[in-house]
Amino acid sequence: MVIAYGLRWKIIEIKLIKLIHGAQIQMPIELRQLRQKLIYEDTAGFDSITTDLDDIAALSQLAEIKQKKFGNQAKYYFVCAAVLGLVTFSISSVTIASGFLNIAVFLLYVGLVSLIIAGIYALFRMFKFQRLNLINYRYNLIRQVMQMLGRDLEDTHSIYLKLSFQKGENKEYKTNTLPHPYKSGWKIDIFENQWLNIKGRFLDKTRFVLTITELSKRQYGYKRSSSGKNKYKSKLKSGGLEVNLYLTYSQRRYGAVKLLQNDVRDAIKIPQFSKVRGLKVTDRNMNLTVRISPQFAENQEKIYQTILAMFLSLYQVLNLAKMLSKETV
Repeated sequence: MVIAYGLRWKIIEIKLIKLIHGAQIQMPIELRQLRQKLIYEDTAGFDSITTDLDDIAALSQLAEIKQKKFGNQAKYYFVCAAVLGLVTFSISSVTIASGFLNIAVFLLYVGLVSLIIAGIYALFRMFKFQRLNLINYRYNLIRQVMQMLGRDLEDTHSIYLKLSFQKGENKEYKTNTLPHPYKSGWKIDIFENQWLNIKGRFLDKTRFVLTITELSKRQYGYKRSSSGKNKYKSKLKSGGLEVNLYLTYSQRRYGAVKLLQNDVRDAIKIPQFSKVRGLKVTDRNMNLTVRISPQFAENQEKIYQTILAMFLSLYQVLNLAKMLSKETV
């Protein structure tokens, strides 16, 4: 078993190195796209999606190891270059003319240049692997969510998954720019980054759409310092996460849910660090939106607890509606 694990790790390492250099490899196109867009998107069966998530996790972990390795190498080369530079400068400052001394200084300069080039190359390799050192809590969270959903998913129905590892303050996620309410000349950029979108169908034919959107805003402008100079200031602030769960269900099976519309909100039980931001109920669908506090926006376990509570709460309502539907028949 240890040999098999080591072999799989070696295969992942080879794939990662080829992926970094843009080589053609036998790997799903969805994984190769990570190198350019840092987005995984696919519609496939449960097993295929979970296998890809396992590969993403392995690639990210290996990229982190390689990043640290080449980062340490770069530090070593530059420290050696600094020491060798001091030695070279000390020797070259000696005024005694000597053929041997001149050769020694020349060789030291060659060594110095070689160390600098090696350090730059190590930095280049480090930054390449750094790009695939993905946000850990995101893929680990989705693996956890997929494991939870997999128990009740319809085997014959494909799952759609879009998982982004991009930063929330990227320009494409800016939705609005507002003037600062009390700082003259300052502005506020609003960002909304939907980094998760999962669509699927359960055994009871209920369709679900689960999304997670990262909210943030950046304040920026010029501030006069004590010396009288205007300095540009910028501050990024998290607005937390917005988690949305949309269920579309059979009207015949769960149609009585409309009789419970006034009681649905009381049935929603979510963790204290989350707040219900929106709830809409009809005889065909339910839409629940929850906001997670900024301090837990990157906490895998807190986000998972919220998602689990949302599914359980809505299905508690559906199960009660199912019982009422049977009674009215």
